[in-house]
Amino acid sequence: MSNEVASDIIERLIEGGLEEKFANIIIALCGQPPLKASEIGKLVSISRMDAYNSLKKMLEMGLVKATLDKPMRFTGMQVADVFKLMIKREEANVRRLQQHLEELNNDFSAIHSNLDSKSTEALFTVIKDRHSIYATIENVVQDAEHEVWLMLSKWGILHLMRSGIVESINQSLDRGVDVRLVADIDSKTIKFYDGLDSRIEIRHREKMAQMGVYVDGELGIQIVHSESNPTGRGRDDTALLIESKDYMKAQIELLKIQWNDGIAFGSAKARIVDGMITEPLRLTIGEGSFYNRLRGLISEESGFGFTNAILRRPDEPVTLGISAASLGQLGVDMSQIIRIIGQRIGRELALELREEIDDEKFWKELGKHWEKLGMGELIIDSVPPRNVTVKESKSCDKDPQLGTILCHMDEGVLEGILMERHGFTATASERLCTSKGQDHCLFEISIQHTE
Repeated sequence: MSNEVASDIIERLIEGGLEEKFANIIIALCGQPPLKASEIGKLVSISRMDAYNSLKKMLEMGLVKATLDKPMRFTGMQVADVFKLMIKREEANVRRLQQHLEELNNDFSAIHSNLDSKSTEALFTVIKDRHSIYATIENVVQDAEHEVWLMLSKWGILHLMRSGIVESINQSLDRGVDVRLVADIDSKTIKFYDGLDSRIEIRHREKMAQMGVYVDGELGIQIVHSESNPTGRGRDDTALLIESKDYMKAQIELLKIQWNDGIAFGSAKARIVDGMITEPLRLTIGEGSFYNRLRGLISEESGFGFTNAILRRPDEPVTLGISAASLGQLGVDMSQIIRIIGQRIGRELALELREEIDDEKFWKELGKHWEKLGMGELIIDSVPPRNVTVKESKSCDKDPQLGTILCHMDEGVLEGILMERHGFTATASERLCTSKGQDHCLFEISIQHTE
């Protein structure tokens, strides 16, 4: 047995409740013939008397066996058998505790009723160790009556699946409890969410850092520290158990905001699995008083009716019968709407090629897709690009009146590609445009932020 494997087993035995000294002795006896207490003491670097006393306790616990020789010799057990024995002891302890609880409920009802009186003050309790935290979560979810909110960071679902919480959640669902889950879902964890009960409402929120469980608007468990390693044991994990209606009222309001900002699980799955962005676009159209804008426009067009003079001007591109210029005067920027739609298209184009790891090959393949869409020949100056040239684009030639507006879509497409592929918040500005008599389009990329 290697030192690394031995250390790992010792750590697991300690985590299971065994003294470190006993765990060291169990590992030391693996594969050894019967040994005297003094010999075992030397193996684990403890005194002869300490070894004898420890072996005596372990003998009573059934963790070692002894010969009838004089002096007595001790032999160990298979590590798997040690764990089985520890499990049986824990099960016996649980049964004993359940029996004590039943006796208290039956025989000490008067004392029990006094203990049930609830304090109106906020109560805060610190919980250490991941096993204790999730055991507490399991208990509070089992007692849920109306609703359960769960917030999970990137690896939180792994801890949830490894604990008994999922079973408690399913039992709560059977009782009619509403369960909502906001989480940071990615390609490595989506299968776990897919395996949850369909009655759980799930939404995806990128870079979700907060973790916690909140029950019935009265009680919350806020995880304040969690080990970053998803396979770690979380002995340093820490959570705060909060019993406060005032705190929970504020927390639920925050949860609702995060919930509304999240993406439905079906849309998140479509994006992660199929590379499709299906959630609705969220647009902000203008600001200020549209009524005052309208009054101002009517006064400027003296002698003309509102509909004909303002909304339907000749020789201007129109949308649903309304000219783009008129919409702009009303505070509706059609170019910005078209740009946002273009960003969505660009992100989906990048997602379609997400399996291509090499950035240069990605842009080469992207050029082929760009041309297939009838958007012309794509030429870039670098990877990622700072200048993009589009030749032989036919999208603007068909209707020069629409050319300027539709070119904003190309700008948005480039911005969406850079955002999805490289994590850039960028602005693409068209410097040359075929709709204005140029033989090609030229876009300059300005990067504002890199994630």
